[in-house]
Amino acid sequence: MKRKYSVMAVATAVVVGGAMVAPIAAQAAIPSITIWVDAPRLPGAKLYATVMTGKVNVKVELHGQADLLAKVQLFNRVKKGWPDVVFGPPNDVAVLKNPLINNALNLDKLLTPAEVANFGHGNDWCKSATGTYCVKNDLAQTVLWYDTTLFKQFGYTVPTTMDEWAALGADIAKNHPGYSLGAVGDQGFYASYLWPSQCPLNQEKSATRVVINTASPKCTRVAKLLQPLVDSGVLDTRSYFDAGYVKDVGQAGKIVANIGPSWWGEFVLRPAGSFAIPAGHIATAPMPKWAGESVAYSGEWGGGIYTVSPHSKFPRQALDFAIFMVGDKRNLVTVKNPDGSFGAPTFPAYTPGNALWKAKVSSDKYYASNPFPAMLTQSSKIFPGEKPVRYDSNGAWGAAFAPEITKSKNLQKAIDAYGAYVSNLAQQLGYEVTKS
Repeated sequence: MKRKYSVMAVATAVVVGGAMVAPIAAQAAIPSITIWVDAPRLPGAKLYATVMTGKVNVKVELHGQADLLAKVQLFNRVKKGWPDVVFGPPNDVAVLKNPLINNALNLDKLLTPAEVANFGHGNDWCKSATGTYCVKNDLAQTVLWYDTTLFKQFGYTVPTTMDEWAALGADIAKNHPGYSLGAVGDQGFYASYLWPSQCPLNQEKSATRVVINTASPKCTRVAKLLQPLVDSGVLDTRSYFDAGYVKDVGQAGKIVANIGPSWWGEFVLRPAGSFAIPAGHIATAPMPKWAGESVAYSGEWGGGIYTVSPHSKFPRQALDFAIFMVGDKRNLVTVKNPDGSFGAPTFPAYTPGNALWKAKVSSDKYYASNPFPAMLTQSSKIFPGEKPVRYDSNGAWGAAFAPEITKSKNLQKAIDAYGAYVSNLAQQLGYEVTKS
């Protein structure tokens, strides 16, 4: 009996041990991911961490977009530390998938057919000949923003061509001096005018060749049409975010209209700390068309992406976070932001999420009329020739274009300065720079 008791005790111990081990093993099996986001994405990322409690251990970290490359290079040296999924600016995909950096996973085997379909052409930015290396968070297509109160007061109609846009500016200069059609001293000039005009500034044709040609008629027509508006002051040579421009023009209610991205209303026109344009003034319209073109193209100022690290142990869970951010109502509509607003502030690149966001923005009483139709129209008209490149094409606007336009007030000189600067950057990184 004693021997039988011992056997029973051992058996019981195994069962008890198994019962004790099982929860530990289950806990260890829960995937763990680290997420890096910027401030606008932080509320949604924190919500996701809460939603996934018990399913995925989610660590959320706030990181500035500019420090990603240096951090990844450090992680590559020490062989650890890589975040599983990162939100970043659109050009990051070219930098991160560079074999020398190798921190953008090819997502073709992870994305389901339904997900691919729901991203549609909005995700073309993330695709190359070798695969899909990111997914788009939002689109930042340019549209025409205008003040309906000023348009009514001045007797204006919404321009549908760039020639009409220039004529509008000439009339403002003559009859309403001090009023503005926006600014050209930052990257917004590229997104609003050069990119829609198809000016070849960052047109990567392969991993080793990029087209940069500021002498192209698609570039020079921009300078020729808009230079009189710069000369008259209707187009300001400061940045939109220059404190003087914000005070003297934005907050003074002097912007009759401007061309800007789909996030413009939420981040620039409405906020009290920015232009603070009152409710009931702002509407949108499709982009004006350049002469001789069949399509009124948009450019894109922003339009963030998610990249998944090839070092991630749980890449599908990392991708799931991105899909939540672009497709789940809890982030797109109901999450509370630090400023008291609710939901995602930008135009989702994912069809199911876009439908949710449409309902939110379309019913927003801040706008004089529904801003969504123009955004939707332009979402499929982002000129596809511009591509992500390995050099800092965005930073070059501040480094080369802005100093020249401030000094000379000459658009073509400033465009040429930008072209020379990025041509040098491209060659340093091994690109062959061609004119066509």
